[in-house]
Amino acid sequence: MPISKRHYRIKHLLVLAFGGLALAIGLPIYLYSNHVFVTQLVTDRGDAINDLAKAVASVVAENLQERQREITLLTQTPLFRTAALDDPALKANLERVQKSYPHYSWIGAADLDGVVQSATSNILRGVSVRERPWFIHGLKGAFSGDVHEALLLSRFLPPPARGGPLHLIDFAAPLLDANGKVRGVLATHADWGWAVDVVKVLKPANAAQSSLEILIVNRENRVIHPEKYDDPVFVPASLTTEHAFVVGRWDDGNEYVASMVPVQDATSSMGWHIVVRQPTRQTMGDVQALQRVIMGSAALSVLIFIVLVWWGATIFSRPLRQLADQARKIEQGDENMLLTVSSRTVEINEVTDALRGMASTLLSRKEALAESNVRLEQTVAVRTAELAKANEELRLLARQDTLTRLPNRFAANERLRSEFVLMKRSHNVYAVLMMDVDYFKQVNDTHGHAVGDQVLQWVANILRTTLRESDFIARFGGEEFLALLPSTTLKAACQVAEKLRQAVESAPDPVAGRITLSIGIALASPEQADEDDAVRRADHWLYEAKKAGRNRLAAEILV
Repeated sequence: MPISKRHYRIKHLLVLAFGGLALAIGLPIYLYSNHVFVTQLVTDRGDAINDLAKAVASVVAENLQERQREITLLTQTPLFRTAALDDPALKANLERVQKSYPHYSWIGAADLDGVVQSATSNILRGVSVRERPWFIHGLKGAFSGDVHEALLLSRFLPPPARGGPLHLIDFAAPLLDANGKVRGVLATHADWGWAVDVVKVLKPANAAQSSLEILIVNRENRVIHPEKYDDPVFVPASLTTEHAFVVGRWDDGNEYVASMVPVQDATSSMGWHIVVRQPTRQTMGDVQALQRVIMGSAALSVLIFIVLVWWGATIFSRPLRQLADQARKIEQGDENMLLTVSSRTVEINEVTDALRGMASTLLSRKEALAESNVRLEQTVAVRTAELAKANEELRLLARQDTLTRLPNRFAANERLRSEFVLMKRSHNVYAVLMMDVDYFKQVNDTHGHAVGDQVLQWVANILRTTLRESDFIARFGGEEFLALLPSTTLKAACQVAEKLRQAVESAPDPVAGRITLSIGIALASPEQADEDDAVRRADHWLYEAKKAGRNRLAAEILV
């Protein structure tokens, strides 16, 4: 009985020893892959998703602000302040604006009674829109409306190529007369298809393979792009802007790594958010497969050890003790340790080989895991650099006029603000030139808009090459150009303006013939309230130059 009892304890001790050995080697590797590599992978992927969401939100916000700014600036031009709302010239101007931005489905001007007086393609002309939200809010100030299904316009416009009903976004601003009194509302309806274009430009090339999705969400947390008309999708309440990213389960039953970033539009009235999400199974699929292999190998090895030790304890006691001693050395960190046992027994040799193979496999998996981590970090770095490059290209496009390749009005406003702040600090005044191509409407009416565009490009090139290197030139809108001359007196500004006027007049356009400029000149000073003061004065003198007969300068010292 004592021998039998002793023999029974040896079996269990050996089983526990080899089982512990397997756990001692496999568990640290498993914990490493689960808690370190997986956590780092999710963090890196979440940060990359957050960066992409920020980039998309920034581009969408800039697009919304540009549309609202364009409508607001259009209402401030002399034509929209003085001309009758049903003036053909005003309608022609609306048609040109619509052509400049393909996603404008409709642009129109309504009087105080809410009746449309001028509109592109005469759509809705004479129709009352006084109950529409854009008209009600547009009487009070600049307005950006949330995306909605087209009501009145759906009968006149073709259905979108993307399928589904026609959806629009409203932008409106009050029309003021020369005394600043509201006389109507100018509004445009932009096709919701622009959101598809923005997302397509910013979506990574491998988005389909990686199941990466970019969503636009409204203030009710409903996904409005891509929209499912029969079964709307809502963002889970756990996804907020308080965290860079969140891992959670959505209503479709799938778990995603997702990030939500607000779209900071000009009026902050839409409450949109950009959501970028990717299934966690896509993010961690390779890691989970590796974990299953490691755990399966470890479990199988442990099972083999237990069976062999249980049946061979009586025969193998000494060799197994040797194996246990060697295994403990591996457990203590000697990964180069080879399992060698002197035995003539086939079973002992098989156990030794199995242990040796298991150790080699686990170490190989560990090295493969480290190499995979390095490759992932390199991929994330490349994608981050590509995203930064795309953001820079979008930033430059937002500040350049596509026709003349000159800085646009947005870039001009930034430069005016910068020069005004510098003048406040250094007291170095600067001059502002407002230039307008004379009789440009006749060029369009006589030769067509294509020639008109060529004339604008030709004038822009002359202005660019004639101005000094330190000066700034921009297309300010339509056929108007703005020049900013740093550290320039009014007399010197008049000389530069005369040089520009002569340069344009003396070099006839190959098609349109003789082209002339009218130029208004104003000097900025530190006493002015803001950077727009000099622009308004230069615009006033431009008007005076046109009244005096065009093809001339106008400034305070010339009166």
